[in-house]
Amino acid sequence: MQINTQPSFTGKFSSKTLAKFQQNLTPKDYKTVKKFKAGSKYIKFDITTIQNEPQRLPNGVVIMPKETFAEFTNSKAKNKIKARIKLADGELPFNMETFKLFTEELVKKGETILKMIK
Repeated sequence: MQINTQPSFTGKFSSKTLAKFQQNLTPKDYKTVKKFKAGSKYIKFDITTIQNEPQRLPNGVVIMPKETFAEFTNSKAKNKIKARIKLADGELPFNMETFKLFTEELVKKGETILKMIK
């Protein structure tokens, strides 16, 4: 995986996501995550886990499904609209494997969705 350090790429992880990565990663790995830049200016990306409403299976068991999304926002936009791309049907840990899911292509897709919403 390549980390893009060109000045035109200034999008980065939100402070909330960085704090979660800092708790779970070694200092060396956290430094890699913190330096990761992709996307255009003022784009912030976040990893969020959302718990859906409970579902009852035919055998009577109730499950609490969770989904993990990549959320993209433009921090300078007035409307604060978020674009989401689903990463997993469950809760992902904040480790290097989850970080590797974030590629420049994923960020470009998130930016494209944000532009479509405007």
